[in-house]
Amino acid sequence: MSVSHLCDKYSASASFKMIKADLGNLRSHLGTLSLEVKNVMEMRDELKSKLKEVGSVIPKMSEAILNLRNEVSEGKKEMSLHTKNLLKALSPETVRNVVRNELQTYDADKTGRTDYALESSGGAILSTRNTEPYSTGAPVLNLFGIPLCQQQNTPRAVIQTGVLPGECWAFKGSSGSVVIRLLGRVHVSGVSLEHISSLISPTGETATAPKDFSVWGLKDLDDKKPFSFGSFIYDNTGSPLQYFEIQKRAKEAYEIIEFKVNSNSGNPEYTCIYRIRVHGTLSET
Repeated sequence: MSVSHLCDKYSASASFKMIKADLGNLRSHLGTLSLEVKNVMEMRDELKSKLKEVGSVIPKMSEAILNLRNEVSEGKKEMSLHTKNLLKALSPETVRNVVRNELQTYDADKTGRTDYALESSGGAILSTRNTEPYSTGAPVLNLFGIPLCQQQNTPRAVIQTGVLPGECWAFKGSSGSVVIRLLGRVHVSGVSLEHISSLISPTGETATAPKDFSVWGLKDLDDKKPFSFGSFIYDNTGSPLQYFEIQKRAKEAYEIIEFKVNSNSGNPEYTCIYRIRVHGTLSET
């Protein structure tokens, strides 16, 4: 065999080994590439799944954002309206009107309701039944230091306008009665009872104020079957002037009212009635 032929044979054998090696490397690369492609496919599927989830959430988020925007917008409108109303309520003109109305109510005998028992309008005291008056014994009129008379207000004080310390009708004990003739026949709707405030009380307390009381409608002074408008409780720790709406409505109007006190606010010696008001509408017949 010639040298040239041996060289060619060696050259072919080397090329085959190289090709075989290259094929092995290529197979290895193809396997790696196949795994990478598989991973990419799996990642793509996972990504598609996540994108699908996000896609389903986005409309809900958009709806929630829209609702929130609407609520905020409505809230701003409501706040704006509330602010306008508040500013309007606090305007100088509104405050002046409120003060003016309150002053007019105070001028209208403090209640804004007609008092049909008021003596100066025609009311009168008919009787105090068996109620025993109470006298403090304090002299109020002196001449050269000599006492001439003692303070003892009559029951008429309860239908007069004076409501200052001492301007009351005082009776012994904690129960008493006063019968009042109104200025006419009245469909009674309520009564008001007034006592002095503890702020102007000489002793700083109001234990002489009535507590449990009742109101009755009479056809005459000796009515054996009076109509009960109800029983009420005056709270001496509350407002000095308290209104009580009647508990029972009468079909007929009454000209005579009896005010009965069953207990007072704690004083064991006597009870004071400062002012009784009777409210309602005057009968046309």
